[in-house]
Amino acid sequence: RLPTPGEKAVLTKLYNEQLKRFQGDGKAAAQLLGVGDSPSKAGLDPAELAAWTLVTNTLLNLDETITKG
Repeated sequence: RLPTPGEKAVLTKLYNEQLKRFQGDGKAAAQLLGVGDSPSKAGLDPAELAAWTLVTNTLLNLDETITKG
């Protein structure tokens, strides 16, 4: 489903806060992006990719995303 305006505002705020964080701490962005089997695609901004990773993680951890049973 599409997010409500309130949910969209929360996710936008989360993205902007994390983008600012990772722009100021490239080491933290690299550490987050170093987890997993697939390397990051060349040419992508690490701070932006790390911020989107946390937004995606938030969405995937919602109760309505998790299949129970």
